[in-house]
Amino acid sequence: MTSGAFKNPYPMGEVVGVSIYRTDVLVHRGGTAPDVHDRTRGEIKEFSAKSRARLAFVASNTEVEFRTMITLTYPGDFPSDGRKVKSDLNKFLQWVTKDQGRCSVLWFLEFQQRGAPHVHCLYSFGIPRNADERRGLRFRVSAAWYRIVGSGDVRHLQAGTRTERIRKRDGARHYAVKYAAKMHQKEVPASYRNVGRFWGCSRDVPPAEQPIIRCTDDDVRGVLHGWQFEPSSERPIFRVLFNQADRFRDRDLDKPGVVDKPVDA
Repeated sequence: MTSGAFKNPYPMGEVVGVSIYRTDVLVHRGGTAPDVHDRTRGEIKEFSAKSRARLAFVASNTEVEFRTMITLTYPGDFPSDGRKVKSDLNKFLQWVTKDQGRCSVLWFLEFQQRGAPHVHCLYSFGIPRNADERRGLRFRVSAAWYRIVGSGDVRHLQAGTRTERIRKRDGARHYAVKYAAKMHQKEVPASYRNVGRFWGCSRDVPPAEQPIIRCTDDDVRGVLHGWQFEPSSERPIFRVLFNQADRFRDRDLDKPGVVDKPVDA
């Protein structure tokens, strides 16, 4: 361990350790969290940077293997109230559980160019290899969504959903991370109200909490030396170090141990 040469000018605690996940690394800080007097969650009006980072972290480090993606779209007459969209989505998620049994899901919301919301659902169940069974699944999905939204448009029954196999093992993770990084199709149309959450998942999708490996700010900076996104000495270390798990596994840091309760930066 080296002594701390970095003088942190930012109102956050000193680095006390890191947790290594499947692909990413979380940096923990000690100290006292700032007082928060009003913990009431305000209305969500945009896909915030914090929410995008959380989605990217969950998608990158989950142990769930997503094998199927279902895309849900609305007909020409679509709702402009997020509460209606979320109600429809919840009904669809419940229907899938009844049709497929218990399965894992990660979903996220986008807006088409015409302003209509549409949802991508990543699922852990697989699409049948048998052609008849595959067609049956796709028809049931289309019919369920058509019924839930009360479309009445035959064209929507035929084209309102897309059920496709995720062919690459990490394809779904990469898709979700790419979604989180790009902001086009996340801007909320002016006429849309009560957007609510932009993404969600079943309880088994977020990665299990990993032990904290005790280390200092200097230790972390030493591991990151040479990384293209290495923070300068005038900047604090990022809260999440994306795609750096292997770099930290290869270094001789301290063993997991008890540290003061960390405070998120």
